[in-house]
Amino acid sequence: MPKYKLTYFDLRGRAEPTRLLFIVAGVQFEDERIGQEQWKAIKHSLDGESLSQKLKVDEIVEYLVAMKNKMVELPMMSDDPRTEARAEEILKSFKDLMMKACTFIEAQIQRNMKEGNGFAVGNRLTFADIMIFEAFENILATNINALDKCVGIVKCRSKVANMPRIKDYLSKRKYTSF
Repeated sequence: MPKYKLTYFDLRGRAEPTRLLFIVAGVQFEDERIGQEQWKAIKHSLDGESLSQKLKVDEIVEYLVAMKNKMVELPMMSDDPRTEARAEEILKSFKDLMMKACTFIEAQIQRNMKEGNGFAVGNRLTFADIMIFEAFENILATNINALDKCVGIVKCRSKVANMPRIKDYLSKRKYTSF
């Protein structure tokens, strides 16, 4: 059985739902709660290398989280005519948000490409690259041309998809529609 370790601040915060899921499922995990000093020691290994890069990573991730949150609302709408107008409103809002996210992320990647490495921020993989890869999977599954004008995003996604461990995982991953 795998061993899980959840590392988060000594707060409930964003980690609490994950803790509760582990508990409900009866899955043992190490609940590592860290203070500010520990955070300062490990933060550099989880994000960009400078404060500026960390900010860029956070901006990209927040755009994509907002986009994914809006996307999740779409399948929740039924065929009930009373919700049709709401579904159209959500779809329009999603498309607008996706356009803003793509515009921002593409510009960031294009600026970063001057270093020639293909990552979104800096010269190594960050959480932003993982989110860029994952956030567009369902969109591309339903609209293969969705990123045609976003060459940088496409290249970044390709770079992530072709990393040996990611490539291996994807080759074995069970297909799900979402």
